[in-house]
Amino acid sequence: MFNTTRLSDGLPILEEAMQHLEVQALPPGQHETAARSLVARQRREQLTDRRTWDAGDPAPTKNEWVRAVLDQSGALWRSIPGSDVWREVPRMDPGRTPGAPLETFVWSELLEELGPVTEPPAAWSRQRGEVVEVLRGAVVELDDLLFHTVGAYMVGTEIPDGRMGEHEDDDDLLDHATMWADRLENAVEKLRAAASAATLLHDEVVTDLTQALACVGLGDSHAKRGPNGEVSVHLSPENANRLGGRLGISTDVLPMSLRDVGVKTVGGYSAAHSTTVHLTDDGGRLLVKLLHRVPSDGSEPEQLAP
Repeated sequence: MFNTTRLSDGLPILEEAMQHLEVQALPPGQHETAARSLVARQRREQLTDRRTWDAGDPAPTKNEWVRAVLDQSGALWRSIPGSDVWREVPRMDPGRTPGAPLETFVWSELLEELGPVTEPPAAWSRQRGEVVEVLRGAVVELDDLLFHTVGAYMVGTEIPDGRMGEHEDDDDLLDHATMWADRLENAVEKLRAAASAATLLHDEVVTDLTQALACVGLGDSHAKRGPNGEVSVHLSPENANRLGGRLGISTDVLPMSLRDVGVKTVGGYSAAHSTTVHLTDDGGRLLVKLLHRVPSDGSEPEQLAP
């Protein structure tokens, strides 16, 4: 799922327009219509390099290559290729039922229900395209490695004898393994570089928390989205102890101890070999702030309770 927080930064939205004086001065029954018109006007005035469509505007043609739009609330919608159907891109929402069907509209319905709509920043399309191209390149690289080394076979079936170095001399086997390692490592580096550069595709809370962990020497502890939309941090025992020590909290049951400094958690567990903490988005943001207040020179941390 895409996070649309950064895509909608600075974008006039309906909720704000509803509170505008010129809207509030009208009879209540006219508020939404007036607010929609205000949002469309503000977006066209402020975002002159991005197209905005409101109810009654001509639909974009296929030659205009409109593939995504942000609706009146800043939510992202993408077109389904080969059709006039638009599908919502769900935000990172822990309250969303896993597997729940996504809402779809044809263009005219989208404008009527959720207009005005505006193109995302140009950088979003470029960054997304770059990530897609790197992914395609990685697939081609893997296909080439498998085809020339393993030969044609069905996934899940037994690999033919002799295809994975069983009969090679030791030197050839090591050269073969090194070649695989180099090519796979190169593909991984390209994927990581593309993902890192695509700032508009990043989940802001997860990205900021991962960077904050790295700043205090926990660079191998990455934040990511859990299965229910929560912010999850997986820690080794050493890193769990280091994090607890730097925050001045007990690491016996780290998920619960984080609440002592105000970090909202939604679960997690501590085991002999790892600790996993699940946070709310607000909890993740607060943990970022707390980590930035921790000294990086090894001195005693200041009092971190908010």
